[in-house]
Amino acid sequence: MKKLLFLFLCLAPLWAIGDKPFQQWGKATFYASHYEGRPTTSGEKYDPALPTAAHAYLPLHSYVKVHNLSNGQTVVVKINDRMSRKSRFVIDLSKSAAQDLQIIGAGSAQVKITGLSKEAALAYWEKEKTAHEQDKS
Repeated sequence: MKKLLFLFLCLAPLWAIGDKPFQQWGKATFYASHYEGRPTTSGEKYDPALPTAAHAYLPLHSYVKVHNLSNGQTVVVKINDRMSRKSRFVIDLSKSAAQDLQIIGAGSAQVKITGLSKEAALAYWEKEKTAHEQDKS
């Protein structure tokens, strides 16, 4: 009975959330260049050109929108790596994601992270690809 009560108390906050997406505010940074080609926690090799990131506890292969609070820039990334829960940063971005948020020069930025479905992430990337192709013409 105690185990059941403990389980209920642990899961009760999740029921209270309902359909609200995950949200988190904090500081974002990006991977150093020497990590290129090294394996991530998911087993994928780190590629600075891909929109990926590390997070302390979000599920691997989940997707988030990262919004730079100082300039309004937004990027969508796939979580494919872990970072320390003791880090002063909430997310560690690939170099391309950091470039999209325009944080390379500063090294970090205050951000808002919002959880997304895989479908929403793919739709965002498709829209970005289309906009980029239109800019070229």
